[in-house]
Amino acid sequence: MDSTPLADAVANRIDDGRMTFDAPIRDALLRLGYLSEDQTTRVVAHQAERGLDFDQAALELGFITSEELDRARELLISSLALQDTQRRDVSEELIVVNDPGCLRSESIRLLRTQIIAQHIRAGRRGLAFVSPIDGAGCSYLAANLAASLSQVGTKTLIVDANMRSPRLDQIFGLDANAPGLSSFLSLQVARPERVVHANVLPNLSVITAGPPVARPQELLSGSRFRDGTNTLLREYDLVIFDTPATNANADALTVGAAAGYALVVARRNFSFFNDVSTLVSQLASARCPVIGSVLNEF
Repeated sequence: MDSTPLADAVANRIDDGRMTFDAPIRDALLRLGYLSEDQTTRVVAHQAERGLDFDQAALELGFITSEELDRARELLISSLALQDTQRRDVSEELIVVNDPGCLRSESIRLLRTQIIAQHIRAGRRGLAFVSPIDGAGCSYLAANLAASLSQVGTKTLIVDANMRSPRLDQIFGLDANAPGLSSFLSLQVARPERVVHANVLPNLSVITAGPPVARPQELLSGSRFRDGTNTLLREYDLVIFDTPATNANADALTVGAAAGYALVVARRNFSFFNDVSTLVSQLASARCPVIGSVLNEF
């Protein structure tokens, strides 16, 4: 990736892989002239007093507008994201792109309408796709919903949080060994924006699972995943997480708790009611509300 002044400034502010998540957005606002040094000092004091993130504190003080914050975030993401990785054509599985007139695409658009009306308009920015068993179509539905949302101008990020058997790299034609979620969680990359594949489709960015790692559950359970997720939730209209089946591990429950909300995916004549019911109970115990369920027939 080519170096930019903003990227260099961000890199110089981070000495290691530990959390300094507010520094880049602060630097972006300063470089764009939206904040003065004196205002920045006052924002930091207000941030500490109120327990807010830096950008929220600046908004509360009235030093920046929402539009200025959006422009700063866009610049930040563009300067840090993966821009030069090899990309192939998207998979035929991405039916809302390859066959927009088919019945399956129409079903995805119906789901999109419901998600926009009942989830995004309510101010909710995170959504984990979860299923009790493999083969229910979680990755397929998550990828197609993300692409469909991007087609109507929703700024969307999809994250492959299935570090055990990832599929989003195949669906979106990305390099499976490029830096991804595992790279960020294992401290190989300082910030979550540095593993974003920006504009894979218009308005759609992707974080792949990244190179294989041992003990994914331990990485997902750490504060680094939750803090990184909170950063990404502030920068997109919706962040969708693909997760592994819950009958083999607890990864999806951890991801759902960090995302804030979950959508349960089942497959007709394949998923068992008791498995779905157990999953809903597990999500409730993890304090992750279920916004709905999808019975996949494809």
